Amino acid sequence: MKRNSSVWRRKSAVCLIGFLLWNSNSVGFAQTMVRVSTNLGDFDIELFDSETPGTVQNFLNYIGSNSYADSIVHRSVPGFVIQGGGFAIEEETTTILAIETDPAIANEPGISNVRGTVAMAKLGGDPNSATSQWFVNLADNTFLDSDNGGFTVFGRVLSDDMVVDSISQLTRVSLGGAFTDLPVVNYNGVNVTRENLVFTDIAVIEEVLAPNRFDNSSGNLVLSIDAGSAGIAELVFTIETSEPDVVIRAQVNSVVSLPSADAGFTTFDGQTGQLVIPELDVDGSVAFRNLVFTLTDADQLLFTLESFE
Repeated sequence: MKRNSSVWRRKSAVCLIGFLLWNSNSVGFAQTMVRVSTNLGDFDIELFDSETPGTVQNFLNYIGSNSYADSIVHRSVPGFVIQGGGFAIEEETTTILAIETDPAIANEPGISNVRGTVAMAKLGGDPNSATSQWFVNLADNTFLDSDNGGFTVFGRVLSDDMVVDSISQLTRVSLGGAFTDLPVVNYNGVNVTRENLVFTDIAVIEEVLAPNRFDNSSGNLVLSIDAGSAGIAELVFTIETSEPDVVIRAQVNSVVSLPSADAGFTTFDGQTGQLVIPELDVDGSVAFRNLVFTLTDADQLLFTLESFE
């Protein structure tokens, strides 16, 4: 007996989405959000409280003690990482000082070092040596998942259009020691001054994000999805086309587990392949209601907009 190819493909995609949601704990559950302010722009980081509780608490302790105030990005390797949290300059001085550190913390590997994730730096040959220094992965640095006991990923940058990319494109100079790849702004090629450095400050932000929203910085949809028994998770969708039909694509590497479904979550029906968004937030306010998408390409995880209010 022949099987209906389109029905079979849809069922396969439904199973895949269910698998992603059900197994999304492998990616981490983001709770706390912090903002990294720099002189080249700001970026927000979701922290994986549930997956890496010790590392997140350590990071928040440094934030709470203002250790990251006037800290600098002291290392930039294009296509690899930018790194901060190790050094700072007090006001009215030009001396780079090491940030006073708390005792080293236990390693908590498990989440992959893919592009946009934030991980802890540590000493070579000592998996449990992380203190205050952190880095952002500029690429899929998955070899770090096993190197030196695995580097602990404890958060992710929210936007794909990352400020860290701009930092990584700056001129780099070597001052010796820990500053062999120091990124500098408006460098005259002679002396590195305070004004040439990339400063950072990090603060916990109280902003509550809508469960379903359009992210202006990346141009993506970020949806909190309740798929019933298949699971509950946050998932990013890229907008593939807007004419003649609006088509979005599920990004399989973006899944973040959620503990429970709240009012206003998107729903996914595995029987019909329908994705229903009750409200979509744009720029802090509800712009659309009751958007109905239908799974139209199972192989590519594409959904086509059918109706909205």
